[in-house]
Amino acid sequence: MSQPDSKQRDEQATFARFIQRLDSHNEWAGISSRPEPEPHLLCIHLTEGPIAFQLVSLTNPTIAEIQAAAPETLDHIIQNTFNKAYDTDALHIELLLHTDDRIDTPDDVIIPILTPLFGSMPHPFKRVWFMGEQTTCHLWQTDQVS
Repeated sequence: MSQPDSKQRDEQATFARFIQRLDSHNEWAGISSRPEPEPHLLCIHLTEGPIAFQLVSLTNPTIAEIQAAAPETLDHIIQNTFNKAYDTDALHIELLLHTDDRIDTPDDVIIPILTPLFGSMPHPFKRVWFMGEQTTCHLWQTDQVS
């Protein structure tokens, strides 16, 4: 497999920060970048096995309006992610929404805007996570047994 490019290295570093913040870094055996149409990362959990992760930065240029905490902007970002077709051999796909510590809107404003979206729209994710400036947390999980 080829060496990861800059974007893939950033995604891997974001995931490494995420598991470090959750103090779960010892629960993972590997992280590898994957090409589309797979989710961004294939991660090997020591007890759950392979889990695919799609990462969504809430700071890219097309969503800079989040600085104003516009619920419509977040809704659009989430719908685009939910509507994307993913292909993976992993047991399931999880979503990690992150701010890269480059957003003025506080975590406690973003989280209540994001959370209701996951139960109201169909999507392929078993779990949804958030990693903001101060907060790293589990936002949503499907009730379905896999």
